[in-house]
Amino acid sequence: MDYKQRLHNVIDFIGKHLDDDLTLEQLSDVACFSKYHFHRLFTAYTGLSLQQYIRWLRLKRAAHQIMVDKERSIITIALNAGFESHESFTRAFKQIAGLSPSTFRRSPNWKMWEQAPYSLPTNGELKMNVTIKTLPKKRLATVEHRGDYQKLGNSLHKLITWAKAQPIPLKKPGEAFGLTYNDPYQVPAEDFRLDLALTIPENFKLQGDVVEKELPSGRYAVVVHKGSRKNIGDVIYGLYRDWLPTSGEEPGDLPCVFCYHNFDDEVAETELITEVWLLLK
Repeated sequence: MDYKQRLHNVIDFIGKHLDDDLTLEQLSDVACFSKYHFHRLFTAYTGLSLQQYIRWLRLKRAAHQIMVDKERSIITIALNAGFESHESFTRAFKQIAGLSPSTFRRSPNWKMWEQAPYSLPTNGELKMNVTIKTLPKKRLATVEHRGDYQKLGNSLHKLITWAKAQPIPLKKPGEAFGLTYNDPYQVPAEDFRLDLALTIPENFKLQGDVVEKELPSGRYAVVVHKGSRKNIGDVIYGLYRDWLPTSGEEPGDLPCVFCYHNFDDEVAETELITEVWLLLK
């Protein structure tokens, strides 16, 4: 097993055990390296010490929690992220975001969190593993986000708040979606469009501050993306540029769909699982 693969094993392990008391000895065992060499290798590849990397992942997850779960106190989020006090959490948070957690909650600015302060090793070329699935129609409760991508958290909070007020649980893995009408990095902020949606039962009475839409039944090209959703554009463009022209398929009349199997406020960004769906004719 090569060095990069060993480091990827550690990165995967950290993401899966982010709330554990992770030690250098434990992680060097996962990497099958001496703890002395392992620490130097990890820092050489990522530019961060192990503790800096773990703290970043916990802080980024906490930032999502602050943004979408505004009823949860900041001190609770801080303690869950492994900080001993509100002050130490605020100091670390402000070093990255440039804002205190309370100011960030009032006016989220996600830009500071988009560029990770590390450079993870890659496994080489992107390997596109596309599966064609026949999927049933899905009825959706939708919040339409229109405008600056950096304010997407406000729309997400709106949908989650609505879902929590319903008599049945609606936020489920694999039943939450984003319909992406354009690339936030390719259009002016005011032109960005994305629908955030949750599946609802056919007999569910829809009311409140959401819009009813549906995902049509049909054949979909499906590819799984693991890790930060900031990099999901690589999968989308690979699907359109590399797979579609040689597949013998044509895209249907529907925006590209993200199917979320977990959420940024629940897991480390390395553990995020997102399916990209492309409707086919």
